[in-house]
Amino acid sequence: MKRSREISPGCWVTVILIITAILVLKKMNWLPSWNIFSSKAVTIDDTPIIVKDIRALGQVITATFYDEVVVDSTIKHHFPQLPVIDDHLVIIARGRVLAGIDLKLLTDKNVRVTKDTVWMQLPQTKILDVIINPADYETFEEIGNWKPEDVTAIKFKARTKITADSFNKDLIEKANTKARSVLEDLLHASGFKVVLFE
Repeated sequence: MKRSREISPGCWVTVILIITAILVLKKMNWLPSWNIFSSKAVTIDDTPIIVKDIRALGQVITATFYDEVVVDSTIKHHFPQLPVIDDHLVIIARGRVLAGIDLKLLTDKNVRVTKDTVWMQLPQTKILDVIINPADYETFEEIGNWKPEDVTAIKFKARTKITADSFNKDLIEKANTKARSVLEDLLHASGFKVVLFE
């Protein structure tokens, strides 16, 4: 009595499924190369290179705030019997506040790269500088004799007021938005299709 050598339909289905799975995995490059002498694809982590290039930009100013403030100071003299006028100084100061990010603070931990996608955690946006040149101070009124250190204190008061005004005008928020836009354009130009900020 001869045994039947016919393959059951169930076996054919299994064979077809295995072949299909192999073809799909091969097409997606999920299967290892069967040729032991073939060269393996070299995977390069671009993260350190990207971080180095971005850090080279240093401080990036992304928003500037211009302001003019008036500050004054009064020194009262306590001589009730004499008609003494108090010392009074009024100074007008014009300055600008520069805000942005310091990319030198960026590290490899702040950047992740996967193919054409880059995730980035930017350094905190902050005030980078407050510029008030000597010529930007104007004495509006000066009564009495003022010591240099007193005048310096009033000028510092003007600087503080200009800085406070910049915060009230949402300079940091504007600088942060612009910083993301600038870096997104830069990374797109470098070949990344997707840029995400955390």
